Amino acid sequence: MKEDGMLTLEQRATMSATWLGRWRGWQGSGLSVAEYARREGFDADAAYRWRRVLRRTGQWIEADGTPVVGKAARVKKRKAAVRFARVAVKDTPVATASMCLRLVLKNGRRAELEIGGVAHLGEVLGVLERAA
Repeated sequence: MKEDGMLTLEQRATMSATWLGRWRGWQGSGLSVAEYARREGFDADAAYRWRRVLRRTGQWIEADGTPVVGKAARVKKRKAAVRFARVAVKDTPVATASMCLRLVLKNGRRAELEIGGVAHLGEVLGVLERAA
């Protein structure tokens, strides 16, 4: 192994052959990968990592004999790219909100008035005070 932690080409070829042999052994075992790895004394997570490497480098051959090469061997699907839509922003007039005013008088009478907003409330109160 090099000082930077990378494998030399010879080491990579040896490791690839080793892991390819382990995967071929597993395919005929009838065991789960975890069980086979435990029985043979290797790490199942490392086996999956090496399977990705073998697929990426075109060394992986499926059980039916078809070789898997290059990008077609990727395990994970890429997410669709984010797309933006053009929009037009326009000033819109502010809608005047109406208010519902409910009056309950001491004598039991009730009234509901729809007024144009807080500005009209003063007018309504003025009319009610004058009528009283």
